[in-house]
Amino acid sequence: MPNSIEPSRYQWVGNFNHNLNGHTEISKDGLLLCDGSERCQLNEKNHSFIVPINSEIDLFNRSIETIGEEAIDSCSSTLSPMLPAVVIDSESKLLPFEELLLEVLDRGHLHQISIRPRIDIRYDDEVVDIARAKRLGKGALVHLASHSEDWQRQTLSGVVPKKVLARFSEDDHNIYENRIYARLLDKIDEHLKRRLSSLKSLQVTLDHAKEFYQSENIDYRLANEICRLWGITFSESSTSKASELLDGVLTSLQFLHKSIRGLKQSGLYLLISRNTKVGNTLYRTNILNHDAHYRNLLILWEQLNKVSLKVSPKEQFEHNEMLANAYSNYVGLVLKHALQPYLNHENEKEWAGRKIKLQKNNLEWELLSESDNGLESEILFTLIPWLAYVPKPENLIKIPQNIFIAWPGLEQNIKEAAYHENWIPVSPLDMYCIERLGLLVDKIMCGKVISTFSKPITKIPKQSLALSRRLSHIAVDSESYQVEVQGEVLKEDLDKLQSTLMRENASSQAYDLILRSEEILFLIKCPVCNSRTKLYFQETGFKINCNNCKTGRYFRKEREFYEFEQVYMNLSEKNDFFKYGRNSYSFKYIDNGLYF
Repeated sequence: MPNSIEPSRYQWVGNFNHNLNGHTEISKDGLLLCDGSERCQLNEKNHSFIVPINSEIDLFNRSIETIGEEAIDSCSSTLSPMLPAVVIDSESKLLPFEELLLEVLDRGHLHQISIRPRIDIRYDDEVVDIARAKRLGKGALVHLASHSEDWQRQTLSGVVPKKVLARFSEDDHNIYENRIYARLLDKIDEHLKRRLSSLKSLQVTLDHAKEFYQSENIDYRLANEICRLWGITFSESSTSKASELLDGVLTSLQFLHKSIRGLKQSGLYLLISRNTKVGNTLYRTNILNHDAHYRNLLILWEQLNKVSLKVSPKEQFEHNEMLANAYSNYVGLVLKHALQPYLNHENEKEWAGRKIKLQKNNLEWELLSESDNGLESEILFTLIPWLAYVPKPENLIKIPQNIFIAWPGLEQNIKEAAYHENWIPVSPLDMYCIERLGLLVDKIMCGKVISTFSKPITKIPKQSLALSRRLSHIAVDSESYQVEVQGEVLKEDLDKLQSTLMRENASSQAYDLILRSEEILFLIKCPVCNSRTKLYFQETGFKINCNNCKTGRYFRKEREFYEFEQVYMNLSEKNDFFKYGRNSYSFKYIDNGLYF
């Protein structure tokens, strides 16, 4: 492994356990997670974690923790993967500590401490010239008698001193209570910075939601679908109200932050060394208990500790482990919504002559395709949730084409594209989270069908071959004893041909016939409005136009590859994901896979 490690990127596959930083045993299939520090010691090998700093992390974690717990027990059709209302409600209010801080600042207690702090008198003894001495130190005469170098001259009556041990007094601001004041300001400053960053991220998300409700540049189908999912959490009026409340909270927190920054730039704070530390538990001195101003430091300190609880490295590791599981559940929820046109919020369903099944394997999600006869089975794609708050890593080994990484993508410019190669940003802070996975799913499912479009069924017996000549949308090659399904075949014709094939012991050909026919039925159903359309077979592919929603789908051969395109007809903008979502896309196909 490299010296610098992204948390949760690596999974232990060995048969014996690894010990992390002396406090946690990582067993087989366990993730290598951060324990809150940069240190990463695995048994006797030293590495370091990359600890991210991002303003959206706290809001993101609270969201997936809330949704992930509900996703275990709730039906995916009733649970929205968008930002939870409970998180929005909690963030749209001042915390009890922040209300208390407003009250303390309003009464001027912190400003009084800054201007007129309690001080101590420090006495220091120092040997100085006689002209500077105002008060003799303890033992000054003894010191003078034993240090003749400090004599100016000696007389019959005694000694005339040149230097003496003098005592000086100095105001000492570095008392325990003042150190608490300085470190309290630091802690409040950090808390307010995190809160402001988190609330600004939330405000951006709410602004995006309001834009969707009022947008004229986004296709109405996409806008309606996203607003429907957002509406499960928040209505348009609730969103506007929450945004107004959030504005008020932001204004109050900005005032608090400005006041704390002002106190740190003047008065007592500048007289206390930044290197002085104070324990998390305070000693209740007389000043902290009885002084009208200093007693508020103790109250604020204890309230702030309730907001930011200190946890041990082992507890932090366990919390991160819980978050990794919650993110896996969240990604599964988004995937179920994206698969709704195919699975209808179930885990298993018949589709295009096959049985498709969504299953969870450890933290990963797999979509399987099985033939009705049980002879064929394949994994259409695997989605691996990776809870890491980093941009997409560069210079990675090439990922297999049917494996995709879902990660928060908090530092990624998610406005550039729906996804980046095999990397898909999936986050409750993103209004397009379902559309991104939906686009991927549509390409894979459509690619699976068109890869066998018009594929010849070989070794057809003579009677079945003769019957096929009389049926529409079936092309016959008598010399090669093969047929091609080139359009929708009437059910009664299909049943006759299937029965004939079975009588001639061509069960495999009968299965392929039904499969090709089911694939045609899938293609003639419009994926946008579910209307029935008509497929026009062409030598190099097909053309399907929906008269209801004006969606056009085209499949054609271009030199060494096939190209599929789904667009709204008569529109100049093609494949604009952020305008049309999953309803407009294209991809290229070759024999060994898809090029997205």
